[in-house]
Amino acid sequence: MFAKIPSTTLRVKIAERIREAILVGTLQEGQRLVERELAAQFETSLTAVREALIELESDGFVVKKANTSTFVTKLTPEASEKIFVVRSLLEKYAVEEAARLATTEQLAELEKLYQEMIDAARNKETKDFVMKDLSLHQFIWSMSGNEYLVTALQRSVLPIFAFSAIRIASHSTMDLMEDAYSHTEILRAIRAKDPEAASKAFLAALDEWSDKTRGYVFGSSEAESTTAAR
Repeated sequence: MFAKIPSTTLRVKIAERIREAILVGTLQEGQRLVERELAAQFETSLTAVREALIELESDGFVVKKANTSTFVTKLTPEASEKIFVVRSLLEKYAVEEAARLATTEQLAELEKLYQEMIDAARNKETKDFVMKDLSLHQFIWSMSGNEYLVTALQRSVLPIFAFSAIRIASHSTMDLMEDAYSHTEILRAIRAKDPEAASKAFLAALDEWSDKTRGYVFGSSEAESTTAAR
C-alpha cells in the first residue's frame, strides 16, 4: 500500500501519507493500523511510525484504544451529539473570551484564516476546506488565552472535524460556501469585541453545523436509527 520514503522528515511524511489514505478511503473508518506492518511498508523504523501516529491522533484522525491498538477514527451519531454538547459549553466560552480579548494582530490573522476557508469552499477543495475550517476554530480557541481550555477543546472536538473530513471527502454534496458563510456573524461579533453577540452567533451556527453533520456526515437514516435506539 505504501512505498519507501527517502527523507529525513519521516514522521511528517508518514503522517501525510496515512492522512491522505484515510481521506481517500484507502484506509477505512475503524480500520486497525498495525505499526509493524506500516513500518515494513514504509521501509522505516517503528519509532518513526509511532511518532506519525501520535501526530495523527492529536489531529483526530486515529484513536488509540486501551490495549494500545490504533484505529482510524470512526464516530457514531451518538458520539457526535455528545461532542456538540461539549462544544455548546466550552467552545461558546472560548468564542466569548476571543471577543473580549481580541488584539488587532489576532483579528488580522482571523480574517486571513477566514478568507482561506472561503477560498477553499469556492474552489470546492473539500478536504482542504475542512482543515481550513478547523484552523479557524483552533485560532479562536487560542485567542481565549486559556491553554487548558484549548487542550480540552482539541481533545474533544478534533475527532468530529477529522471524521467529517473522512466522510465529506468521500461522498458528500454539502454546500461548502454556505457552510463557510455560517461563520460570518461569529467573526463580525469578535471584531466588534462583543462577547454576548459572539455567544449568540456561535450557538446559532452550532445548531446549523449539528444539523449538517447529521445530514451530510452521517446521513439522515444513520442518525435517525441511532436516535430511535436510545
